[in-house]
Amino acid sequence: MQTENSTCTDFHEHERTQHDSITIHAHTRSHLEAAVQELSVCARHRKQGILVTRTAPGTVIVSLDPNVPCGMSYERTTW
Repeated sequence: MQTENSTCTDFHEHERTQHDSITIHAHTRSHLEAAVQELSVCARHRKQGILVTRTAPGTVIVSLDPNVPCGMSYERTTW
């Protein structure tokens, strides 16, 4: 898995950074699940959900999204 953007692993670190998404180039579900897990702590702290956007084959952006209910993750494809 290749990661382009990094994000926090706990909410204290997240308060000091603006990174709210992770872009991954992966072809397995485990890579996607790892990215969702990495953002889940920040999502709970902010009371937001997680949006998973497939932008191309093998390219996924996992991001915090205030329009997704807390504790939920939504998926969409834009290609």
